Amino acid sequence: MVKFLALLKLNFRAALAALRMGGRKRSVSGVGALVLLAGLSLYISGLYSFLFASQLAPAGALPLLIVFMSLGAVLLGFLFSLFAAQGMVFGTKDNDLMLALPVTPFALMLSRTLALYLENLISTLFVLLPAGVIYLWYGGPGGIWVLPTLLVCALFLNFLPTLLSLVAGFVLAFLSSRATHKALMGNLFNLIFLALLLVGSFSLSSNMGELGDAASGIHDAFQGWGLPFLLTEGAVCRGSVPDLLLLCALCLLPFLAVVWLFARRYKSIVTGLTARSARSDYKLGRLSAAGQRRALLVKEARRWFGTPMYLFNTCLGLIMLPGAGVAALIYRSSIQDFLSQIGWEFFFPLLIVGVCFCLSTVAITGSSISLEGKNLWLLKSAPISPATLFGAKVGFQLLACLPSLVVGTILLTIAFELPLWAGVLMLLDGLLFALVCAPFGLWINLHFPKLDAVNDTAVVKQSVSAFLSTLLPMVLVLVFFLLWLPLMEPLGALGLTLLYTGVLAAAVFLSFWVLIRQGPALFRQLSD
Repeated sequence: MVKFLALLKLNFRAALAALRMGGRKRSVSGVGALVLLAGLSLYISGLYSFLFASQLAPAGALPLLIVFMSLGAVLLGFLFSLFAAQGMVFGTKDNDLMLALPVTPFALMLSRTLALYLENLISTLFVLLPAGVIYLWYGGPGGIWVLPTLLVCALFLNFLPTLLSLVAGFVLAFLSSRATHKALMGNLFNLIFLALLLVGSFSLSSNMGELGDAASGIHDAFQGWGLPFLLTEGAVCRGSVPDLLLLCALCLLPFLAVVWLFARRYKSIVTGLTARSARSDYKLGRLSAAGQRRALLVKEARRWFGTPMYLFNTCLGLIMLPGAGVAALIYRSSIQDFLSQIGWEFFFPLLIVGVCFCLSTVAITGSSISLEGKNLWLLKSAPISPATLFGAKVGFQLLACLPSLVVGTILLTIAFELPLWAGVLMLLDGLLFALVCAPFGLWINLHFPKLDAVNDTAVVKQSVSAFLSTLLPMVLVLVFFLLWLPLMEPLGALGLTLLYTGVLAAAVFLSFWVLIRQGPALFRQLSD
C-alpha cells in the first residue's frame, strides 16, 4: 500500500505538470494548475447553470438543471483529460524505468488511472456543486440534503469521464503508434474536435430560450444512454436511495472492469505502442542546402505543424479571424442595419480591438524555447548567433499570422463597407500588434523556460511562459477596449485609431529593444 500511494502521488504530480519558474530549484507545485482548472470549471458552471435555471424554473422543470449539469461535468472532464490519458497512461517517457521497479503492472496502471481520476474530480466538483447552489437558489426541491448527495454523486460520476478518456486515450495512442503521418492525423482530429465544440456551443446558445417549452420531452431523450444523469436527478432532487446506489454501481463497476482488462496486459500494451519497425526502403539522394534563416524557419514550421497540441493551442485566433470575416459577410444585411443606426465610425475602433484579441491567442513564441527541451544544446553549440535564432522564431510567428490577418481584415472591410483608409489602418494595427506579441512571447519564454517537461502538453498548456505570453497581450487589448469607451466621443474613430497605432508602434519598439538587449544573455544562461 505504501508503494501504491507513492506511485499515486508521483503520477498525480505528473498529471498536473507542476509549473516551473526560472531554474529547476525554483519549482512551483501544481496548485496553480488546480486553481486554473477549478476557476474555469466554476465559470462555465455558473454561467450555464444560471442560463438553464432561468429557463427551467418558470416551466416547473428545475430538476432538469441537475441532469444537464451532470452531463456537462462528464463532458468537460472528458475534454480536459482526453489527451492527458493518451500521454500519462499509455505514452509516458519513463515506462522502462517504472516497469522495472518492484511494483506490479496492475499497480502502475491503477495509480496512473486514479491520478487521472483525481485530476478530473476537480472539474467535476466545481461544475456540480455550483449548479447545486444555483438549483437551491431558484427554489429546487431536496432541502439540506441536496449538496451532500450531489457531492457523493460527483465522486461516482467522475468515474465516467475517466473511463471515457482512458478508452479514447488508448485508441489515440494506438493510432498514433501505427500511423504514417501522425502529425497530420493529430492536427485533423484536433480541427474536427474544435469545429464540433464551436458548433455545439453555438447551437446550445441559440436554443437556450426553448428549454422551458421542451422540458417535457427531455426526460424521454435521456432514457437509455443518459440513465446515470437521470439517476443523479432522482438521488439529488427526490432523495431516492435506490437511485443513488444504482448510480454508484453503474459508474464504478464498468470503470473497474476496464481498468482490470487493461492492467492484465498493461506491460505488453505500452511496449507494443512504443515499438518501432525498421525501414528497408532507404535510397540514396542528393542533399539540398539552404541558408541559416531558411533552415531555422523550416525547423520552426515542422515543429509547429508536427506537434498537434502546439498547433491546436496557438491556431485558434488564426481560425477565428478569417472566420469572423466570413460570418460578417454571411450576416452582412444585419450588420448594415446595425451600422445604419450607430454609424461605422463608432464601431470601427472596437473592430480593431477584436482583431487584436484574435492575434493575442497566437502565442507561438511563448513556447518555442521550452519545446527545444533536451535538444537545446544543439542550438547553443551550432554556429548560429542568438539574433539569427530569435529572428527565425519571431519571423515564423509573423508568417503564421499574416495570411489570416490579411484575409480577415479584407473580409471585415468588405462586410462593414469601410473606407479604404480604415481597412488599411485596421491591417496596420493588426500587423503592429503581431509585431508586439512575437518578440514579447519569446522574451517571456527566455525568462520562464520549461525545458524538462514530461510532454509537449505541459509546455503548451500548463507553463508559466505560455500563460503569460497570452494573458499580457490580452491585457493590452483590454486597455484598448477601456480607451474606446471614454475617448471615442472626443477623438473620433480616426483619432482613436491613430492613438492605438501610436501605442502599438511604441510597444513594438520596446519589445524588440528588450529582446535584443536581454535575449542573448538569457539564452546563454539556459541549461538543457
